[in-house]
Amino acid sequence: CFGGLQNYMSYTQSVLYAKSGGGGKHSSLAIVLMTAALFVYGPMISSFIPRCMAGTLLLHIGIDLFLEGVYDSFNKFDNLEYSGIWFITIVMATKGMSAALVAGVITALSTYA
Repeated sequence: CFGGLQNYMSYTQSVLYAKSGGGGKHSSLAIVLMTAALFVYGPMISSFIPRCMAGTLLLHIGIDLFLEGVYDSFNKFDNLEYSGIWFITIVMATKGMSAALVAGVITALSTYA
């Protein structure tokens, strides 16, 4: 039972923080305090949020991360590395996260070994 919280999207929180111009100690501390407060009071607050709003937020974040990871990285990698990104994406969409982790290891070994 090591690891992080289930379904906790810390990467998207970091992306949102960076895109909104966050930087410095005070804003980082504010994020830490807000995350701690939501960890304690989040379940009570979440019952007041409509499901369609939460679903829309997840869809927006998912599309944004997909575009950042696949579309925006087109010219940043060579063909072998970029095909590895697509391979991992397709495996994750069809087989799930565990299979995508194995595909990522295979891709990394074949690309960088």
